[in-house]
Amino acid sequence: MKLSTKTNCSPLVSLTPLIDVVFILLIFFMLVSQFTQLQKQSIPLKTMGEATTKPHNTISIEITKNKHSSAIHYRINNIAMNYSQIEIFIQENTVDAVLLMPAENISLQTFINVKENLSNLGIKNISSDFNRYEIN
Repeated sequence: MKLSTKTNCSPLVSLTPLIDVVFILLIFFMLVSQFTQLQKQSIPLKTMGEATTKPHNTISIEITKNKHSSAIHYRINNIAMNYSQIEIFIQENTVDAVLLMPAENISLQTFINVKENLSNLGIKNISSDFNRYEIN
């Protein structure tokens, strides 16, 4: 009895139908997806020697951190306050704009938390002063 041997031939795969299917899926998802409008935020750029003018009801808030502990301290217009006193001050007084001045050892998350809390209190114009930082 003679056994027949099969020849090893590799199957040929055509990529043309695969490319067509991927192209149709791409068109489908482009038509179905919704494009959101991202809000643009303008960043004012200061030039050297340009005088900065503050609105009438502007306060400056310094955010500092003690070197020996993790306590965070706030100063509004050079007056030391805790955060609950800041909230009361803002609610009792008309504040149009806030200038945040974080110290170098303040973490980014702390800065973002303070900025979010101020915007939750209704302050729309919040700017930051990072002039003391050295950019490497």
